[in-house]
Amino acid sequence: MTDTAIIGAMCPIGQFWSAKRYYDYLIDESNLMLLRGKDFGQLVVICPSLWEGTKLACDALEKLASRVKELINVLMEVKAERVTFVTSIDTQSDTGNELEEQRSEFDSPYLSALAEFRDFLNLRFGRVLNVFLPELLHSGADVCVVDYLKSVPSDSSDELQVALLERHQLYPMQRLIHDVEKAWESSLVYVNLVPEPVTTFELVEKCFPQLVDRLPISKESDPYGSARTSVYSMHYHDPNTGYIMTKDEVFESVMQ
Repeated sequence: MTDTAIIGAMCPIGQFWSAKRYYDYLIDESNLMLLRGKDFGQLVVICPSLWEGTKLACDALEKLASRVKELINVLMEVKAERVTFVTSIDTQSDTGNELEEQRSEFDSPYLSALAEFRDFLNLRFGRVLNVFLPELLHSGADVCVVDYLKSVPSDSSDELQVALLERHQLYPMQRLIHDVEKAWESSLVYVNLVPEPVTTFELVEKCFPQLVDRLPISKESDPYGSARTSVYSMHYHDPNTGYIMTKDEVFESVMQ
């Protein structure tokens, strides 16, 4: 089993990954059937929730559910020695880590679809690395708060459509391949690639100071945001803080 394949090859993560590493099969919705009956040494599976961004996936539940069902049907006929599954961290609680029980039942159809696909892959294949991503920086897919802030018209004075103290964990896509390979070297099964959270206010003040006057006031109904951690952060950052990047490193990445 020496052939390799990446599923989701045409999404931003897939295009970035396949440009850095060679794969025998670049798979998207148009050629899924090429996988049937194949044996692979390495299979990278990018969750459909990341093909068009989490917000779009949430707003198009039927499309997400259809993609998950189709992938499960095809992968039932696939063998793989090693599987890397890259997915959204949304199935974990806002303050969760890798030791938290991986829930399978949710009130949200979106989260249920993600959990169904995760559970299938881990039952179907023997060696699976589950990689959980927060908001993704520099993907060009309009999927995080930074994409919104960069798109704000400079000739407008309208209040920003953000929550002042909402916490964001902003992960630079350029780190992904190295961080995944480090996780395999460390024999991990689950890994949260989570930087230290920054609030919207901190982000604007540090990286978009021209927008400070357009920030809204804090409201009790504002979302809390993400403060997830990793028990394996020592593999990426010393000392072990629970995060793989500091706030300053996040701000530096935002400005690149």
